[in-house]
Amino acid sequence: MQVAQGGHPYTLIHPDELRRRLELGEPFTIVDARSEETRRESGRTIPGSLRISASELVRRIPELPRGRTILLLADLAEQAERAQELTRAGVTDVFVIEGGFDAFARAGGDTVPIS
Repeated sequence: MQVAQGGHPYTLIHPDELRRRLELGEPFTIVDARSEETRRESGRTIPGSLRISASELVRRIPELPRGRTILLLADLAEQAERAQELTRAGVTDVFVIEGGFDAFARAGGDTVPIS
């Protein structure tokens, strides 16, 4: 589902759809922008994700590969704001998981311990 708040669109993706697309090898750049506290409580992330704190997200956008779909993991209350920061900065293909990381894990998505 395409969401356009403030004119900056991003796409909500259902956890089952994301799991299927990752299993098929669809190339996502996964950015884990959850708070340190949330990451610590969870103890897990999606394999291959880049850990970039929410406060550093805009500054570190140049590090993200151009032309790749960005899958954004953020604290539920901040998902829309973080996605809009990316789209305002020119990142055009941003996905946010409906229900966040926990919904993805409950749907059987592949997760790994944070080392």
